[in-house]
Amino acid sequence: MTALGPFGALSRSRAVLLSASVALVALSPSGCRNRKEEARQKADLAQALAQFQAQMGDLQKQVLDLRVRFDKLPEDLPGIDAVRDNLHALEEGLGVEDGRAKWLSGELDKAFASGKKEEIEAVRKAIPHGDGGITALIVKVTHEMAPLERLANQRRFFEKLDAEKAAAEAGPEKSAKPTPPRSKK
Repeated sequence: MTALGPFGALSRSRAVLLSASVALVALSPSGCRNRKEEARQKADLAQALAQFQAQMGDLQKQVLDLRVRFDKLPEDLPGIDAVRDNLHALEEGLGVEDGRAKWLSGELDKAFASGKKEEIEAVRKAIPHGDGGITALIVKVTHEMAPLERLANQRRFFEKLDAEKAAAEAGPEKSAKPTPPRSKK
């Protein structure tokens, strides 16, 4: 025996046994996170989120084109209020979805940093699959705008004709310059 006596050797063997059990738990599949599987899941979820963001980006471009077309229309066309309301709803919906995508990106990072399966699953379920009806509303607004654009084009055509006619009628009177009186010397 050593100078520690029989209790010192027993204490040392307990410490070794405790260290071995901690190492065994740390190395066991139930005691640690599977880094490869976690990296694959994160890549899959990041890809799904990136696809959603790309889809929203494409939809935003379409809505921007609609906004440009709408802004060219006269404000007093019949039926323009309903189209304006739908266009505003589209823009608002896309703003919400853009905010959701940014929020989910942060939540995805937090979930994988924590390693909690419940949080990862919650992010997985929160990533939208589809556009939530935005494409259908884009089609609706596009179809609602077509007759308004035709009406606006007709109005511009007739306004131009009226302006040309008015100029032609007023033309000879305006273009004929009166001759100045001659002075007698």
